[in-house]
Amino acid sequence: MDVNFRKIDIDQYDEDALLDSELYEADPRDPAQALNEVKQKAAAVRSSLSKGDVVGALTLVLEDAPYGPNVEEAKGYYAYIQNLNLQTLVSILNSTKATEIPGVVKALSTDAQDTLMKYLYKGMALPGWGDVSGSVLLGWHEKLTEIAGTGCISLTHITSFLDPPDLLALGRTCKQLHAHVTDDNTWRRAYVYQYLGITPESDLRDDAGDKTLMLRREESTWKKEFVMRYNLRRRWKYSRNTAITHIPHHSAVSTMHLMPNTTLLAASLQYGVVSRSFPLTGKILRGFLDATGTANGLGIGNPNAEFSPHVSAVALTSEGGTAKILWGYRNGEVAVTTAVRIMDSNRASAARMIRCRLGDCHEGSVECVAWDRSMDGSSLFVTASADGRVKLWDSKQSLRCLWTSNRGTSLVPDPCVKLAVNLQQGVIAAALRSGSVLVWTGFPSLYADVTDAAVPQPREARIPAPSNPVTAGSSPYENVPLEISDLCISPQREPLSLLVAYRSSPQFQRFTWSPTSNAFERTPYGDEAVAPIRVVLPVWASRQDENSFIIAGDELGTIHIFAWDVAPPQPIESKGTSPIYSFTAHEDGAITALAWNPVVLVSGSSRGTITVWDALNFVSLRTLSSPAARPATGAEWDCVSHILLERDTLIASVGSRVTAWKAGPVGRSGMHGKGRAVRGTRANGTAKWQQQMEMHREIAESRREVEEEQTHTRRTFGRHREQLSTLEHLGLSEVEAVEYVLMLSRDEEEARWRHAAESSAFREDEGVFMADFDDIPTPMATPSGMFGSESSSAISSRTSSFSGTSSSGAGTSVFQGGRVLPRAMPSTSNHKIQVSPRFRPEPIEAGPSVSSAPNRSAGASASSSVGVPPPPVSDIDQFPAFSRTPSSASVSGSGGTGTSVPSTPASSVKGSISGSPQSVRSAWSTPLRSLHSSEAPSPSRLGVGASPTLSLTRSLSGALAGVNLSGHGDNGGELAFGDEDDEDLRFAIELSLAEARSRGEDV
Repeated sequence: MDVNFRKIDIDQYDEDALLDSELYEADPRDPAQALNEVKQKAAAVRSSLSKGDVVGALTLVLEDAPYGPNVEEAKGYYAYIQNLNLQTLVSILNSTKATEIPGVVKALSTDAQDTLMKYLYKGMALPGWGDVSGSVLLGWHEKLTEIAGTGCISLTHITSFLDPPDLLALGRTCKQLHAHVTDDNTWRRAYVYQYLGITPESDLRDDAGDKTLMLRREESTWKKEFVMRYNLRRRWKYSRNTAITHIPHHSAVSTMHLMPNTTLLAASLQYGVVSRSFPLTGKILRGFLDATGTANGLGIGNPNAEFSPHVSAVALTSEGGTAKILWGYRNGEVAVTTAVRIMDSNRASAARMIRCRLGDCHEGSVECVAWDRSMDGSSLFVTASADGRVKLWDSKQSLRCLWTSNRGTSLVPDPCVKLAVNLQQGVIAAALRSGSVLVWTGFPSLYADVTDAAVPQPREARIPAPSNPVTAGSSPYENVPLEISDLCISPQREPLSLLVAYRSSPQFQRFTWSPTSNAFERTPYGDEAVAPIRVVLPVWASRQDENSFIIAGDELGTIHIFAWDVAPPQPIESKGTSPIYSFTAHEDGAITALAWNPVVLVSGSSRGTITVWDALNFVSLRTLSSPAARPATGAEWDCVSHILLERDTLIASVGSRVTAWKAGPVGRSGMHGKGRAVRGTRANGTAKWQQQMEMHREIAESRREVEEEQTHTRRTFGRHREQLSTLEHLGLSEVEAVEYVLMLSRDEEEARWRHAAESSAFREDEGVFMADFDDIPTPMATPSGMFGSESSSAISSRTSSFSGTSSSGAGTSVFQGGRVLPRAMPSTSNHKIQVSPRFRPEPIEAGPSVSSAPNRSAGASASSSVGVPPPPVSDIDQFPAFSRTPSSASVSGSGGTGTSVPSTPASSVKGSISGSPQSVRSAWSTPLRSLHSSEAPSPSRLGVGASPTLSLTRSLSGALAGVNLSGHGDNGGELAFGDEDDEDLRFAIELSLAEARSRGEDV
């Protein structure tokens, strides 16, 4: 039987097996150097022993003990060195009396006691080697255990690999292990090894280096810190909760703010509104807080009805349950909305909006706004506009401008693109589009009493735009102009520091104020050869034992960690400060958003994916896919724009969607299956029946909202959809349907017109006409003066002749447009002349397809049109021809003279008949005849000394008096009344123009 398989080391195939390199770090010294030091120590130990200094000799040999990797090449050499040092140590142990051992052990340091325990165990593993005596080693082990504890460093080394549940279980075995576990240093060593990678043998002060840069303690002891972080990390990694996605408003989320109890405010610049929602349930409260101040939470949440399109900037903050919204408008106006108990769904939000005064407005569009977050409950904020000016405001009682920056010297304004404010330090910084930064320092303390504060007089400093740090030919971004993407003020008072990041640049800058040079000194961060930085997240130290650092994400999906408080490289222009740690976070695109807390680091990519990392060792814990829908072919994905973090909650915005995920409780390690989850031991203070009632009430409210929305949709779009379905069923388009309806309307109109024509022979339309009032005499002032030099008898004769002529046709009816219209009865009064207006039917319905020109023959009877279509326009008897140019009016004393209409040659009858398109023209379209000086009426004819108005009236009266109103011309033809009116009006205008020319006016 072959038993060679027993010689195979199966540990080399185990991925979870611990290696020597994982247990300790390699000795940085080379073997020759270590051997030389061991020999020197041996000589020094002999000298100390000769003097009786046992503690000094033992300390000397235990300090910097040699160790090395267990590899074949160096195994023998390192073993020789270690054994040589062990032999020196054994010589000391053998020369020490048993009664002196406790005093010697107590005089050793903790690290020396730990190293001594290691050598004791190593000596026990080599029985009979050299001068090693087991009784001596056991004696030292007994005294060392009594003083330094069980196991000493060896036990600490073992417990460094245990997690909190195992450490707690180990402490319940015996008193000695319990004492070891209750020591806070045990928990500290386990914490720093498992999360920071610092080995138990390392010195935390000297060997930690940059590993503790991102360490933040939140608890009072290391035990509580280790247990808290262990539980949260497991919840972030193993929780099975699903992400909840909702759409607060149908537009891109511009900014978000997290309110107490995990409630959310989401702002939209496109609509100028702020929505309120519960991200962990997806519930959206009805009503938006809009920038106009009309609804302010009292609406129904319709962005098409509640919107303010003139908003250019918005900033959110809160003070407890009170939300504060800062609005900036395109017209330069600034407003603040304050809403108390904004997230209370059982009552309407009591929102109040205050606007700035007209004289305090910006001269350009407000480009950026920022609240002062340096102190809690601050009512101060800063705004900047396109004209390059910055204003400081106070919103405590009323909106009041406290300070305005000076106008730049350039004629072309340089708009502001970023703002940063820290009034606790008295600093305001503004980034301009050109890449320069303006810094104002020396603001007084404005928190005590803003109303009585004097106008601030700060000092202004300018940081010029740096040149592009990319060397020629090394990157495609070398010719791209630098535009500031991020601007932050360090909270450290001394010295004043600014963080400035630029788009399309692989470096960001730190500008530190130097009092000696009275200028800002620049420190670059990053390497020119890497991808451009997309987003920067500063994490400032809040305590003395913490460090500030910067997290940066670039275009290739890599995250870099930079230490903020480092010495700049010399020379500064050579290269930037290198990151202390870098790792690839996303392979699907650039990093667009970052968020950090002491437990996790969250990053978002340009394709909408979200990844959760351990905040200390950067181990991936969870990945969330993009909540946005897959874009169309050729379109880009929505990127992650904002990320908000709580202790165990993640909220991120991707386009118009907001996704939330909460790290819920998980079961114990090694427990799987249904029903094994750990039940929550902390009650939330609400009874179960009350939770059910609230859940049923929320469900009923949601159903009611859905029904109202469906009813509104059906009412709005139901009729339109029904019409479209009907047209689709008929196979018609909308244009074809309209043409079909007009055709049916025209057919109905023709049928109605023929029916009315048949029945109009025996009746006339009833109604009130102008002729019904002709028997009432109308008084007129100075009738003789109105008619010029003509006598009233001539007027009366013409009026009587008109009445006698038209009386025969008093019963004549005119058929037009399907209606029988009687002619207006002539007036019996000789004080006025009435002309019936032309009947024009309103174009509200389709008319008949046949011509409906009325028969204007004065002698035609109504019965002649019954059942007979209208006469053709070529009938000269019905439509006599007349000249387009009227002749002069001739006045006759008897027989009722009229206007002389010369006859038209037969060849031009067709072109001049009233029914033709050329002859249907009003007097306005006929050119006026030229009046010679002989034809122009003289002032004496119109009345000397008469006013122009009276002269015009007399001219019109004379023109009307010289017209034969009977409708018969000298040639026996008949003149249509409508054309006769146009001729009279045109002739009156000619007379008025002639009068104006006689006065010398240029008309």
